[in-house]
Amino acid sequence: MSRLLVDDVTKTDSRALLNVSKMATISDIVTPTNQYLYASGANELTLVENCVISVGAAGVFKTGNTVLNAANLDVGSAFTVGCDYYVYICDSRVDAQDEQYVISLNSTYPTGWNASNSRKIGGFHYGRCRKVDGNLQPTNSSGVIFGTGWESAVSNGIVPRSVWTLGHRPKCNPEGMVYIGGGTWVDIYLNSDDGEMGLKSEYNCAPMTGTEGMNWYNFVERLAKSGKRLPDYAEFCAYAFGSPAGLDDANTNAWSATTNSGRDVTGSVVNAVSAVGCVDAVGRVWEWLNDLITRAEHAKNTENHPNEAWGWDTNTPLKTGEKNYDVGNIYQYYYNSLAALLAGGYWDNGAQCGARAVDCNNYPWGVYAYTGARGACDSL
Repeated sequence: MSRLLVDDVTKTDSRALLNVSKMATISDIVTPTNQYLYASGANELTLVENCVISVGAAGVFKTGNTVLNAANLDVGSAFTVGCDYYVYICDSRVDAQDEQYVISLNSTYPTGWNASNSRKIGGFHYGRCRKVDGNLQPTNSSGVIFGTGWESAVSNGIVPRSVWTLGHRPKCNPEGMVYIGGGTWVDIYLNSDDGEMGLKSEYNCAPMTGTEGMNWYNFVERLAKSGKRLPDYAEFCAYAFGSPAGLDDANTNAWSATTNSGRDVTGSVVNAVSAVGCVDAVGRVWEWLNDLITRAEHAKNTENHPNEAWGWDTNTPLKTGEKNYDVGNIYQYYYNSLAALLAGGYWDNGAQCGARAVDCNNYPWGVYAYTGARGACDSL
């Protein structure tokens, strides 16, 4: 450790000189609000004024109120539905030039720049957005809360609650997530395989289910690897609110028609988006929740749990799913009494699918083709 600055009015001590390098060291990023980036339109962001941001060791900038849009893209001229974008501040290293702002699909640095002359300051997801009022109440095109046709008041744009900054973001990687409030972020899309034994939130993908051998325990393990967890029922109610209920005879508002025979891919139904921007919270597949309950009915099994009394099940129900190995057993009063909540409904539940739909009947060790998951994470 060493003293970086001293108070020397004669300026004979070099430590009394405040230069760019020292400013970059001590300021890093200072902002008037953690949410210094916000969606100010369907296709634009605003960076607020008076943020002091260092770029590398040679540049420190103070921001003005700045609007960013597709003109700031490093490649292309329009945003694409289902993509995560990153916002960079860049320094040309020419003292006469101000900072430049670049939006990129690259998560490291934008095309034409490098790690030393650019800095990632935030990002957003471009996808489906439901029309809502200032209180997140769904409206129709005329602005009437739950007015006629509100279900189809959906358009493409920057998902407002997906906008993240260095001070307003989840603890995990922020891609494909929205902020639901109360310090909680959730995945926009039902989770699919990330190829690295974790899970991802991605558009136009088949959600992982029991078809891939997944049960409640496996989702818990994979989400932990991704820095996430299962949401609880209260959180589901918050992020699913504003999603239209399913229909028996059509997939207009959710992937729910009783004639469906499979899960299809995330985001295939335009209207299936909630007030905060979560997709497929209703229909497609049931979502495992973190809540565990004890089933109400009293059941016994002559082979595995012959008595209505506290005891170990003799044949472990836990040795199932993606990782089939010995993991202990369940000490319970009745046979198969432990259950995990499911929410939302699945592909052929029709009008039973909805933003409050819940199933209290499924065992956490069960491997079901119609159950998937969506990750949640606390704010950084």
